[in-house]
Amino acid sequence: MRHQPPCTQWAEKLALRPEDLSPEDQAALEAHVKICPHCTEALADYQYFDARLSALPPPTMKPLPRLSPQFFLDGQIMDEEQIEEDLLPASALERSAEASRAARRPSRVGAFFKRAIPSAIVACLLVAVLVLFTNGGLRNAVTGSSYAPGSNVLTLSNHTQVAAVAWSPNGAYLATSDWDHTVSIWDAHKGSLLYVYNGQSDIVDALAWSPDSKYLACGSWDKTVQIIEASSGNLITTYREHTSKVVSVSWSPDGKYIVSGSWDDTARVWDSANGHTVQVYRGSDIVDSVAWSPNGKYIALGSWDETVKIWSPFTGAIIRTYMGHTDQVNAVAWSPNGEYIASAGRDQTVQVWKVSNGELLTTYKEHKFNGYGRAVDSVAWSPDGEYIASGGHDDTVRVWNALNGTTAMVFKGHTDLVDSVAWSPDGHRLISGSWDDTARIWQVLNGN
Repeated sequence: MRHQPPCTQWAEKLALRPEDLSPEDQAALEAHVKICPHCTEALADYQYFDARLSALPPPTMKPLPRLSPQFFLDGQIMDEEQIEEDLLPASALERSAEASRAARRPSRVGAFFKRAIPSAIVACLLVAVLVLFTNGGLRNAVTGSSYAPGSNVLTLSNHTQVAAVAWSPNGAYLATSDWDHTVSIWDAHKGSLLYVYNGQSDIVDALAWSPDSKYLACGSWDKTVQIIEASSGNLITTYREHTSKVVSVSWSPDGKYIVSGSWDDTARVWDSANGHTVQVYRGSDIVDSVAWSPNGKYIALGSWDETVKIWSPFTGAIIRTYMGHTDQVNAVAWSPNGEYIASAGRDQTVQVWKVSNGELLTTYKEHKFNGYGRAVDSVAWSPDGEYIASGGHDDTVRVWNALNGTTAMVFKGHTDLVDSVAWSPDGHRLISGSWDDTARIWQVLNGN
């Protein structure tokens, strides 16, 4: 999401291993990458992915045997690996001694099935269970179960590099976007896929719900922002004034305006009803993240010029500039009370600022360098303002105390960089989107 694509004429050769190229093509490619930073970066990506694939251990799971009562022998059913739990303080969360899935393991019932039920009936039961719990990539039920803090509640698959995720303010919908140019809308209570929107012609890199949860703004590399109706997926408005990729969107608290940030070095505010431009910020580098203040008066702008700016969308004035990052700023988020801003960057940090005077309060440095990626790509403030969630190139989602930077929980289910995170409106759960082709729901607090 954050990198310039390689040159079109070299893209296919970059994706091949050197031994699959002719000597002439190898020589030509080597000469080209020496002068093209974008192709150099793409080649490094491919080499990294190839190295990671080669380093994977041999598969440990064996194929399932023919369906029979033997499947239930001794009450054994393979569980997913227990996710590491760094629980929040006891004042905020009740510690859990067992994984929540333990209660679902069969015991003596398995022996009964072995003795009393023919193979055909057992097979039918298994098929029924699979049908019940498989819908559009759903691996675990959303409701009707209690999950311990730290649990991966469900995984939404059938994606192609998830670029953005968003939880509707009313808690009813989940939205995920892919590198395959689509947006998927899910029922947040049932975990079922409602529909897939495919109205844009390039990667949909940004999502934002309207305050009333009726509409979804979708920012795309096709230079547009499209507004769709949540209940039907019908296209309402298309905004076309950007001249390069749209990579961030945010809705004003009153729902009247939308701000979008772009690789054309601008942020544009426009009327959500008719798409007319209201104000334009023109910067010196890519505006990678935008966020509207809770009081609707200001917009935070995160830029590749390593700054965070507070901008008045109605006067066009820059109110304050924060200069603490040492590399591009990828994400910004306001605290619910509007007193603080969190900014995440390619310098592997999340920084928390006091809005009134620009004081840097906390620098969170716990996202680890994994030999390749080092950026923090996403940041989101919990609804109660106590915690911040951040997703990084170290493949983790981290929840930490907003004001003192102490780590509360680490979620380690993803196998590639985490590009986007969003809280549920009640603050009990998080959704994260990753380049491992999945979006995952995590339990943060006790409750459904």
